[in-house]
Amino acid sequence: MNLRKARFSLGFIGLLIFLSVFCDFLSPNPSSMQNLDSFYHPPSRVHLFGNEGSVHAPFIFQTELIDPLNVVYKENPATAYRLEFIFRGYPYRLLGLFPLDVHLVGRREKPFYYALGTDELGRDVLARVLAGTRTSLLVVLFGMAAYSLLGTTIGGLAGLAGGWVDSVLMRFSEFVMALPALYLVLALRAVSPIRIPFWQTLLTTVGIIAAVAWPPLARGIRGLILQLKNSIYVEAAYSLGGSPMHIFLRHMLPSILPFAVTQTVLAAPVFLLGEVVLSFLNVGFRDSGESWGSMLRNLRDTRVLIDFWWNLLPLCMVFLTLLSFNLLSGRIRSGAEKDRLVRI
Repeated sequence: MNLRKARFSLGFIGLLIFLSVFCDFLSPNPSSMQNLDSFYHPPSRVHLFGNEGSVHAPFIFQTELIDPLNVVYKENPATAYRLEFIFRGYPYRLLGLFPLDVHLVGRREKPFYYALGTDELGRDVLARVLAGTRTSLLVVLFGMAAYSLLGTTIGGLAGLAGGWVDSVLMRFSEFVMALPALYLVLALRAVSPIRIPFWQTLLTTVGIIAAVAWPPLARGIRGLILQLKNSIYVEAAYSLGGSPMHIFLRHMLPSILPFAVTQTVLAAPVFLLGEVVLSFLNVGFRDSGESWGSMLRNLRDTRVLIDFWWNLLPLCMVFLTLLSFNLLSGRIRSGAEKDRLVRI
């Protein structure tokens, strides 16, 4: 069962990576493109049969807003508009390097194809969710790297140096753990500029969350090093003239690495939730439309939950991503517990 859960987690995370890399290719419209004439447009209906009952290529009909107050759209079957496959649309850069303008399916002209409908500003929900997938994975990736670097460095320094260095670093970690993390993150983000470019927002968000999340890893690394320093084989290595760096890399690091990897994977949901909360509160990714958290702001309106259900997709993506990370970290943790023998 655990293996099956791990496969599901890896498969879903692999799917997220694929979606984030090819998000522009899969998006029929730009994530930031607004079409106020089609606000809260439901998912476009794809037709295969014409009025005479014959089979045609996939097509859609022009829709008209017949009731602006209740946001009711009606199809006009007078003209059929074929969907284009592997068509040339808006330009983008694959992996930020290769200029392309090819997209999987959609239309380059009106009526546009909205596979998952639009939001209150007429922006394509599918395009925004795919762009948000890329943003969330970047936040998790950079966050895990910053978390691992901070926790391992501080914990390793405290454990290896000992004395007053250990005391100062551990008291500082206790101080950070005692702080209300959410309010501290909000305060730190509030003092930064309101509107900053995407990459600066990404690094600022990651840095702020990592600044309050590192103590558990640092304290765990420090405790393991203190145990290993008193082990027989480490004392034997010292007596044989081994240098501190050689002893750490050869005898301590293999025992520390499984714990560090497990704790780093466990921290992935922290960064994802942190980004979602900050963006939801309008202090993370603001109006760029490239964040699941910024898309969830609309859910504060009860009518969106009831009448415009397609806007719940980012919430489902957050839930599935968190579930995948938790299942994967549980599998890694159980594997580490089975391999507790210290390698010499």
